Amino acid sequence: MARCSYCGASESMPFTCKFCGGKFCGEHRLPENHECQGLAVYKETRGKEPENWIYEPFRAEVPEERSRVQEVVSRLSLRHALYALLAVLLIAMLLRTLL
Repeated sequence: MARCSYCGASESMPFTCKFCGGKFCGEHRLPENHECQGLAVYKETRGKEPENWIYEPFRAEVPEERSRVQEVVSRLSLRHALYALLAVLLIAMLLRTLL
């Protein structure tokens, strides 16, 4: 059992704040409800540009994900080419036995 970092209530499944990392009860799970210092720092550092307002903790992993997607697509293309070659070979063998 964890304790709420704000009110000290005992919680079996506490919420973890993505801004400060504290554990909180259901009532204080939102940053606004536990006077989150991490949220204040985030608001100060995010800048004035609206595109920086969205919290994206995994932004750095997006290019890696794209490369994995490209790898899967290339594997699928190779797989389709192998299936086509196999089909041609099977048809050739079938025609050879029929003639």
